[in-house]
Amino acid sequence: MTTPNANTSTKSEAPKVAAHDFWPCLWMLLGVLGVFPLFAAYGYNRYELHGVFSAATAATVVLLGMEAALVLTILFRDSDFKIPSVLLGTFFRTGIPLVFGMLMHTAGGPLAEAGLFGMILVYYLLTLAVETVLAVQLVSQTSIFKKAA
Repeated sequence: MTTPNANTSTKSEAPKVAAHDFWPCLWMLLGVLGVFPLFAAYGYNRYELHGVFSAATAATVVLLGMEAALVLTILFRDSDFKIPSVLLGTFFRTGIPLVFGMLMHTAGGPLAEAGLFGMILVYYLLTLAVETVLAVQLVSQTSIFKKAA
């Protein structure tokens, strides 16, 4: 009579992430930095130095949310949770900038008076298109490779 070996468990492979997997994050950073001079110029013309600080704060907050969503998509793109990871990324992509913007607008101060919430909304709309394209490419790229293999 043979008994099954209790110690024969299959090892589940952890997702392998390489440095080149984070190219979409670099593209997002370059996109935000590319339009920053326009926001800074607008802010300076309307609100002087506080407007430049508002533009920098808006860029940072929106970039943080977008990068968090992209990293989540990158980490789970080879698993069964690739579509839910994109949907969960919406929480970071939308939640971080909007909650921060509302809190800063409610608190008031020179950045709020310099149009921080409006800059966050415009940055968000501009980067949303780029981030959506990058996330769809990440998810569909792995699906094509798995079907071919």
